[in-house]
Amino acid sequence: MNNGTKVFSSLLLVACLAAGGFVAGKSAGRAQVIKENDALQAANRSSVENMIVEDGPVYVIGHKSPDSDTVCTAIAYARLLNLLGIEAEARITEDVNNETAFILSEAGVEVPPVLEDASGEDIFLVDHSEYAQSAEGMKDAHIVGVLDHHGVGSVNTGHQLVYEARPIGATATIVWLDYQNYGLEIYKSTAHILLGAILSDTNGFTGSTTTDADKQAAADLAEIAGVTDVEEFAKKIHLEALSYEGMSDEEILFHDYKEYEASGVTYGIGLVNAYDEEVAADLAARMKAAMTDGAKKVDVDMLYASVGIREGDVKIDYIVPLNGRSEETFKAAFPNYDEYNGTAYIFRSGLGRKTKFVPGMTDFLVAHPHE
Repeated sequence: MNNGTKVFSSLLLVACLAAGGFVAGKSAGRAQVIKENDALQAANRSSVENMIVEDGPVYVIGHKSPDSDTVCTAIAYARLLNLLGIEAEARITEDVNNETAFILSEAGVEVPPVLEDASGEDIFLVDHSEYAQSAEGMKDAHIVGVLDHHGVGSVNTGHQLVYEARPIGATATIVWLDYQNYGLEIYKSTAHILLGAILSDTNGFTGSTTTDADKQAAADLAEIAGVTDVEEFAKKIHLEALSYEGMSDEEILFHDYKEYEASGVTYGIGLVNAYDEEVAADLAARMKAAMTDGAKKVDVDMLYASVGIREGDVKIDYIVPLNGRSEETFKAAFPNYDEYNGTAYIFRSGLGRKTKFVPGMTDFLVAHPHE
């Protein structure tokens, strides 16, 4: 072997050793990351596993007038708790709407039973933290946790609890994040309903609160669920949301209804979906008529119907107040409406309940306390 060959062989040996060292180092690095993730996932799980449960089971439940996000989240989070060894069952406050029934049916998941009274029960709240929006008896319940994507509500406890809230498009996305953070497998049916909930609450990713996390969650959940055409699934969900077949006007008014409190004043807002402005104007007039009797069935100071159009980039809301105090307060809080048609105050850039209506009303009531 001549000197040139010896030099080449030596360089080749060094290169091979270096490459081997790089591969070994890379493998060791990957193993270290996995090990660190395992430790992190165990730490995340421990906070939930240490949840203070009294008698059990833990009932996971969303708000009154349940929508798809609140129902599907309750089911998926109850499954998560069971995977952690905590006995948990999903519950609803009342019958589900057409959209939610469709999503559950598509995934082959049964509608949870109704919890008539939360008094004395271990409760995990999802998608809300307001007593006014909770099941009956919630003030006498043992609340062990809250999972939400809204503002902080009136619910409080004298003990430690699991509390997780994120500025995100859907509570279902937070559940997806928790499955990842805890290192838990998401079943196909669970992925299906979580995907449906995200598409519903973000209006097919067109809602103003939609985040990249919602989109990433939906992509992952669609793969697990075997949903190959997410856009088509979203269209079907949207059509179900627009369907009020078999419902009275009063049922439509309260099918997606929430109550709020600020400075001692309570108010309720019922969301109604419309395809276009002709339908919106018709529904607004029908809601106005339904509110007179409907107001007798709720214990609030002010009542509103919000008829919304969410088609592509179009976001228009027709706000219908109950006569008297409801109307005067609304006009004072939101003087910059675009049009009043004799029934509804029209906002052509939208007045989303979660993003504008409730924050604006709360700010006004705090600044102008009722005497």
